Amino acid sequence: MYCTKQNIKRFPSNFLSMKKILLIMACMLLTACVENLVHLNILPTGKYSIRYNSTGDKVDLENLDFSHPESTNQIKWFSSMKYVGRKNDISKNLDWEKETIATTALDERLMFSNSESLSYEIDVNTKKYFFWDKFYFDSTIHSLNIDKKYPSIVEFLNIEADSLSWIVPAKEYIITASLKDYDQKIALNDIFKERINSQVDSYFSYAKERDLIKKFDNNSLIILKDVLKPISETLPKNFFNEMEVFINKHENDLEKNTELMNDYFQFNVRFPGKIQEHNGKKNKENILIWSFDFDDIAQDEFKMYANSIRLNILRIQIVFGLIMMSLLGMLWKQRIKRK
Repeated sequence: MYCTKQNIKRFPSNFLSMKKILLIMACMLLTACVENLVHLNILPTGKYSIRYNSTGDKVDLENLDFSHPESTNQIKWFSSMKYVGRKNDISKNLDWEKETIATTALDERLMFSNSESLSYEIDVNTKKYFFWDKFYFDSTIHSLNIDKKYPSIVEFLNIEADSLSWIVPAKEYIITASLKDYDQKIALNDIFKERINSQVDSYFSYAKERDLIKKFDNNSLIILKDVLKPISETLPKNFFNEMEVFINKHENDLEKNTELMNDYFQFNVRFPGKIQEHNGKKNKENILIWSFDFDDIAQDEFKMYANSIRLNILRIQIVFGLIMMSLLGMLWKQRIKRK
């Protein structure tokens, strides 16, 4: 099992520093990497079979950062998980494998948009002609938008590897983003909103000046209660209960992004016929391979596309045979007329 890939594209030094920050965050949450393989086999009928295989830490396999599909009314999936390590291994949480298979061949687009998991879509289409069929594969892995979600972390790009300075701006982002969500739902009074924002700004400015990092090693809701303690009596009755929903959403998103730091992904797609245009890597078995990791989706979406053509040899032979018979018939008639 491996968690890196060859030919990783280069990013600006400031982004690599950001990755270092997020990796520190990931190390607090993770113990091992996970290799995720997605296998598609496009059938001559235009339908496709699909199988997921993930190998790695058992806890991470059960997390939501990259969820295997679950059965719905339209599609049924079968999942299993087993230990594939050695019997004498000290830790029984490592070296587990989870496999999920669609129980029938599919002919529809797959879309996974759970905000707590990696968001992506898979689309397989077929265009049938008399002499040939064309098969199209398209898939988009949506960006994590790390640079847009955590812009304030940029101030801490040059921190030492053992520093936890990132935690202050990360918590500040979660709280301010949650307050914006709350305001959109409740529509706070402008004066009251200004008081809350002023209190948040003062609290975090003080924390940054005094380097009070340990104070932020708590759930963001606990931090928010401490932030707004001076004006707690003026808050709406169910303020913190309603804020908890928004805070949990942003904390889960941060956790998802840090968990994906240690994940590696590979899509293997087998095509009928001859592969034509594509942006993957082709092997000898007519399979296209795409691989990506956190670097590829942190700021941008990752796109995969390909198409193939499959000739209908029987129809071509029949039409060719009919044409040859017609020509031979014409030649035979001309020969008879000459006699």
